[in-house]
Amino acid sequence: MVPLSAASVDAIRQASVPLEVKGDLLEAIWQNAGPLALLEIGQGIREVQYDPVWLAATRSATPVILVSKWRQFEKFAHSRNRVRIAFLSDQEISCRRYTLDGGIPSLQENLFICGLIIALLENIGCLNLRSEMKINEERFCLLRDGTFRVPEDLTSLDTSNWVVSWNGFSRNYKENMACLEAQIQLLERSIQTKKSLFLRSLLRLLLEDPSRQWRLDELAQASGSSRRSLQRRLGECGLSFSKVTRLVRVHEACRLLDGNLMSITGVAICCGFSDSAHLSRDFRASMGMSPTQYRELIG
Repeated sequence: MVPLSAASVDAIRQASVPLEVKGDLLEAIWQNAGPLALLEIGQGIREVQYDPVWLAATRSATPVILVSKWRQFEKFAHSRNRVRIAFLSDQEISCRRYTLDGGIPSLQENLFICGLIIALLENIGCLNLRSEMKINEERFCLLRDGTFRVPEDLTSLDTSNWVVSWNGFSRNYKENMACLEAQIQLLERSIQTKKSLFLRSLLRLLLEDPSRQWRLDELAQASGSSRRSLQRRLGECGLSFSKVTRLVRVHEACRLLDGNLMSITGVAICCGFSDSAHLSRDFRASMGMSPTQYRELIG
């Protein structure tokens, strides 16, 4: 049964719901379908490609980038309940749930978040995932061979702490090439510089994951250049590292603001801005108006 608090939620028009409604929904799932259903909800991430925030997460080229985005998303969402994620090795992370107000996250929410993180790792290309929680100070295998399991007695299961490991990685995300090519061409025209195979490949790299907060050294390595070589070649196109990344982010913001009802904060998340204030500042500098004014103009 759907809880009364969720009765007014419009699944088509409301991408987010109040925290108390989320809690009621998780409790209802727990009561009606059991703990395994909470762990398996995250598997639906494959079916929500229409949501720009989750699409941004599934575009992550590595687990490290995904974890970095998760931390950024939590800040944007102003979530009171967080996950402290640490890399134990290149192929293993530990996750600990905690609250900013000193409370205790619910068992239901812990299982849901655990399953969601596992689904995201699997979605970006982590192979043969395994997850463990502790029960009476012993390790309990929560996920193995693609199957979740839970103990009969959950009272001793520490759902606030778990580890996830994998034994291989093969990037899973496939960009819509026709859409990507059209965006590259738009950006090339806006730059108004001579055509360059180097610039085209760099724009492609940035557009494949606009939400990633690139550093100069990372972009140089990904593009097969040294730091100095990248700066020099950008200079030949009349650009700099900060200018080309800002150009791509504002371009993506324009795309998301056109016909998308997501919040300005959500747009900032998906475009790699550190916060909505930076989006507004850079957008106004590039477009001569605020994101809200742009949306109203083209709406």
